[in-house]
Amino acid sequence: MSARQKLETQLTENNIVKEEMDLLDSTNTVYKLIGPVLVKQDLDEAKATVTKRLEYINGEM
Repeated sequence: MSARQKLETQLTENNIVKEEMDLLDSTNTVYKLIGPVLVKQDLDEAKATVTKRLEYINGEM
């Protein structure tokens, strides 16, 4: 049950991120947190990462 709740939480969080990213255009800057550093990331790459994460979470559920 705990694992399912964790997956549902991750699914909700990633859906919120996807909705927010859909509001962005190519002029916006997206950063990825790697350790203590924020690294600039391509918007399309970030969207693809979130989409794949959502697919994985849905598959696990």
